Amino acid sequence: MRILDWYRVDPRQRMRRVLVAGPALLSLGGLVVAVSFATRESAAIRELADVAGLFLVASGAAVTMLGMYRILRDDAYLSIRTDGVMLHTSSLETFVGWDELARVRWDGAPAALIFERKESDPIVVAHRFATIDGPALAERIERARRRVAMGMDAG
Repeated sequence: MRILDWYRVDPRQRMRRVLVAGPALLSLGGLVVAVSFATRESAAIRELADVAGLFLVASGAAVTMLGMYRILRDDAYLSIRTDGVMLHTSSLETFVGWDELARVRWDGAPAALIFERKESDPIVVAHRFATIDGPALAERIERARRRVAMGMDAG
């Protein structure tokens, strides 16, 4: 078995959400604390605003750290190998051998890669991959499958 191509799942969409939400909470907390110093409200109201602001700062930092930890912990990829295709996620590893695979296609409506198997239900992969778009990846896998079917090296 030899790996021909390897594609990591693209984490940019998930990172964007984390890197907007976390710093936004952190900035909002700093703003609340700053306004509490500048206001002429009673001491009790200013203390309450300070506590709320510090809570927002702490939660913004926590959201960012935990969100990035989850993203970086999830090592998901797809590899095209000489014996088939391997999809690996943090919780699941799925191998589809060339002899089991009928065809691979890209379905644009749900934006998913569809692995149509000969004797089983299809496998739907809804991930986006970092260095290749969906139709090109489907064509790359399909080309390797056809080469193996003709008795040629999949590479």
